[in-house]
This record gives sequence, structure tokens and C-alpha cells, in this order.
Amino acid sequence: MNLNEDKYDFVSGALAYQYVNREGKSLLFIILDAGNFHHPKVCFTGAGFKIKELPDTEFRLPNNTLKTHTLFTERGRDNNLSFYWIVIDKNVAHEWIEQKAKQLFFSLFGKKRVGLMVRVDIPAKEGDIDNATIMAEQFLSDIGRSLDPEQATYIFGIK
Repeated sequence: MNLNEDKYDFVSGALAYQYVNREGKSLLFIILDAGNFHHPKVCFTGAGFKIKELPDTEFRLPNNTLKTHTLFTERGRDNNLSFYWIVIDKNVAHEWIEQKAKQLFFSLFGKKRVGLMVRVDIPAKEGDIDNATIMAEQFLSDIGRSLDPEQATYIFGIK
């Protein structure tokens, strides 16, 4: 992603990395400031994707279990399985309205908070969702093990 493109002007404070495993399969890992993004369904729809909401996915991580929202997106031959979640002050906000309510609370009272939206996108065909989910879990487990436990709570929340 080239975050310097005009279409990303709304984003402040973003991290986007593409990772490739030994088999040559890739994924995109994105972290955005939770106050400066729009819902992934809006993002994908605006980019011309058809969206299928899938049941939430639960990942077993080294020190945590993480429940994520899951989307399957299609645009021509460009198909992705996406997992996303929002962490505000080390707590996962499970519902969109919860995230917005917390943002309003913190802004009304001028409280400092750390709010992140985290997303993992994996190119996948609809019949390969299970393998893409396994790849996501392996990646998130590796990230969880490599980070300092305090840092990991900002990305995965506290359980």
C-alpha cells in the first residue's frame, strides 16, 4: 500500500506490511488509528468489492484468545479473506457501536486513549477459507510471541 496516495488522506497513523511465508503465500497486516478510519465493509464496498459477512473467527494466541470479525471479499479475480478487530485501551471492542461510544466518551472528557483497528487480509478463493484461516492464526501467534507482552495487549487486547 502506498499510504502517500491522495485516496488515503483520511488516514493518520497507519502501519501496513505485506508478509510472505515460506510457501510464497502472502497476507497484508494493517494497523490504523481507530479514530481515523471507516468500517471495513464501507472500505471494501467503496473499492468495488462484493462482501460476504462470515461468522466471527476465534484465534488461539500464546497468551490470549482473540475473536475477530470476518469478511470474504470479491472483485473479479481479487478475492480476500479479512479478519479485523478494534482494541481501545487494551480492550477489544466487539461491536461497532461499542467502539463509537468509547470514542465519544474519551473525546467528551478529554481522556487519552490508545485505539487501534487491526486487519489481516489474505488472498483466498472461497473454497480455501480454512487454509487461509490457519495461515492467519499462525501469523498472529508468531506476532504475539515476538512482541513484548505489554505491546501485544495494544494489538490483541487483554483477556
